[in-house]
Amino acid sequence: MKKLIYALVACFVLGSSGLYANSQQMRIQAETIKTISQEITKNYFYVQQGVQSSFAKKGLKKNILALDSSIKKLQKNAKNSETKRVIEFMFFGVDELKSTIRGKFSAENGGLILDYTEVLLEGSESILSKNNKGRENMLDVVEEMEFLLERASKYYIAFRAGYTDEVNVKQAQDAVKKFDKLLVKVRKYSYPSTVAKGPVKKLLKYWPVSKNFYLGIKNSELPTIVFISTKHMKKALDKLVMYHKI
Repeated sequence: MKKLIYALVACFVLGSSGLYANSQQMRIQAETIKTISQEITKNYFYVQQGVQSSFAKKGLKKNILALDSSIKKLQKNAKNSETKRVIEFMFFGVDELKSTIRGKFSAENGGLILDYTEVLLEGSESILSKNNKGRENMLDVVEEMEFLLERASKYYIAFRAGYTDEVNVKQAQDAVKKFDKLLVKVRKYSYPSTVAKGPVKKLLKYWPVSKNFYLGIKNSELPTIVFISTKHMKKALDKLVMYHKI
């Protein structure tokens, strides 16, 4: 009898461990897609605008490779039928996205890039909502900040490319406001000296000035500064993500 109980407990523990590992893998890949969905659009419009185009082209290629890898891993780990349907639709979005990027730039194609990347965003957020147990709060915070940073930058350069809808302006403004609130949590967190004087200090240095550029979306006069400041802050956030993952 005792052996049977031990066997059942072992099966339960191993099963729970497997489910947790699967959920974590789904979350990691969905989080990656969430941020890349914004970064792809940003790089696309920077290439189209001829601003920092060499760096943006390299970034775009890197984004596509990471997107392909993450969505395949999502498909491999998906267990329930609803999630599988979401991922199938995301695959459709990725295929259409890559086809549009390869095509000649036009007002219509630029609009499609915005649409398809929002499809990827919605799909990734749906998966995250179902695989969000056991998260570290500060890891949530810094990963969300990466997403918001890319989102604000995306709408900034899209406005310059002619996508001047007021909804896009509001999305950029909302991203800035949310980033501001999350930065307060980073500032208050008790990081070790090396982290506080490194990536945290860089964020606190760049953000107060940079956010005014994002909020000045209707001017869009300083795209190079926005691109470079975004890159520096992204690097700082990458280091904080790694710190909270350890």
